[in-house]
Amino acid sequence: MIQRKQTLYLLLSGLLMILTLTVSLGRVSSPDMLYILSGMGFQTADGLIVEHTWLLFALGVVIALASFVTIFLYKRRVLQMRITIFNLVLKVGYVAVVVLNLYRFSEAMLPIESQYSVTPWLALPLVAAISDYLAHRGILADETVIRMMDRLR
Repeated sequence: MIQRKQTLYLLLSGLLMILTLTVSLGRVSSPDMLYILSGMGFQTADGLIVEHTWLLFALGVVIALASFVTIFLYKRRVLQMRITIFNLVLKVGYVAVVVLNLYRFSEAMLPIESQYSVTPWLALPLVAAISDYLAHRGILADETVIRMMDRLR
């Protein structure tokens, strides 16, 4: 049903991923320049995009859309559980892609005395993954109740 608690978890997951696309996820700095990684790519402090990260953006959009679509698959709970677990794995992969992009950019663009760091906003996909796990548990509980009711008929 749409009004179940897993709907709130999936909605929260999708909203967190949309927020992830708009905030600063990491920084690459050298003594003379600072680059900020957001969902759209690496930007200078002035907001000029130096390098686009289309994979990161596309992955974030797909993850957010999958969370919202999963809400309306309430009549197909097994498929809903599978998509939720797949989405959870994608969110962990999203964090890995962010860290790899930061490392690659710091090595390629600023090989001398460059440092990269992640921001606390990078925790948003992990919080969304926890929300997916909680949604999966709620969907599984619903499926268990439905199977027990079918057994009683």
